[in-house]
Amino acid sequence: MTDKTAPTDEPQNNAGRGFHRLGAHIGFLIAILLLAANMRGSIVGLGPLAEIIGTDLALSGTQLGLLTTLPVLSFGVLSIFAPRLGQKFGLEATLLAMLFFIAVGQGLRASGAYDIMVVGTIILGAAIAVLNVLTPSLVRRSFPTRVALVTALYTFTMSTGATVAAFISIPIRNAADGDWRWSLGIWAVFAAIAFICWLPMLRYRHKAVAPASLVKISLWKNVEAWWLALFFGCQSLMFYTGTAWVAKVFIDSGISEAEAATLLTLFNVFGIPAAFAAPLIYSKFRNKKLAMLCLHIPLIIAVPGFVFATTELPYLWAVCLGLGQGSMISIALTLVGMRGADPQTSARLSGMAQSVGYLFAAIGPVLFGALHDLLGDWQVALYFLFVVVAIQICAAMRAGSPEKIGGE
Repeated sequence: MTDKTAPTDEPQNNAGRGFHRLGAHIGFLIAILLLAANMRGSIVGLGPLAEIIGTDLALSGTQLGLLTTLPVLSFGVLSIFAPRLGQKFGLEATLLAMLFFIAVGQGLRASGAYDIMVVGTIILGAAIAVLNVLTPSLVRRSFPTRVALVTALYTFTMSTGATVAAFISIPIRNAADGDWRWSLGIWAVFAAIAFICWLPMLRYRHKAVAPASLVKISLWKNVEAWWLALFFGCQSLMFYTGTAWVAKVFIDSGISEAEAATLLTLFNVFGIPAAFAAPLIYSKFRNKKLAMLCLHIPLIIAVPGFVFATTELPYLWAVCLGLGQGSMISIALTLVGMRGADPQTSARLSGMAQSVGYLFAAIGPVLFGALHDLLGDWQVALYFLFVVVAIQICAAMRAGSPEKIGGE
């Protein structure tokens, strides 16, 4: 009888841990990329429509902000529970269920009724929180010798999905005679298609039990895990703060709205190739601290320039910010996959790092805007970014260690 079970995480004599058959490798790679494509598109697609939705539904700024903030808050609050779901029901079954909930949540968001949209946003955010946490563990278990490459591919797909979502939202709305619900509903359809495509992956359903020596180890008491969580938090804060405020800072510095929109597009577009290349670059360096320092070069160039000479070379700052932030998210996910002592520890480490990281991310844009409102200009808020990047670089030096977390 053909073995339909993914290999366990116990050491094996053969050189090829992971899946034994090429078909299984290809199937799981496609499955992982389908997950990645659903992780950001359904969230980002609402951004370009926010003003239109607010006008149509007569929403206050707070009500509208809730639709964009709830997913990030869900990531922060719910990430720590995701590893338990994966361990109880198996990675494949859990991830399949989350695709179903993404389709349901996004379908509710396309209803056009605000209260139902809020419920859908909560469901959507919770489902994506689980995908965020468990996908690195699936990568680690399925491709133990190719973690950097597969992480590069799925981060690239995730970033591309976000960019495509931002790009097509308005054209779809215009093609639907101004009905923005179609722009949101298309992502429910896409998630449903991904759900159907994922059904064959249940053949490899895998419930893993971590070795007893590792189960009792608390990552919350592990210093190395906290350094990784701090790094994840800083890069998340920088990304979401940049996405929310970069264009506004440029506009208030005297740059036109059209040019500021172009600069924000550059910030997002240049993050895509950086997200793909960074894990591959990191994996080629024996000296991981040097690798981290090199990958921070775009941010080392961009942040001081953005802070102290905002309008001097704005295109250079936008491109370097995009390259830096695109690199950092993929490196953070790579480290989560590589540094856990086993796939179960990687899942728990992912839950911890992403819980801390996305709570940081939820606070960052609010604090950045509050500093501007309190002081009347952007200077102190920009100094805040400068401090965050400095802390991020220090945390990266420790987070990038090749030593395993959760081992004996």
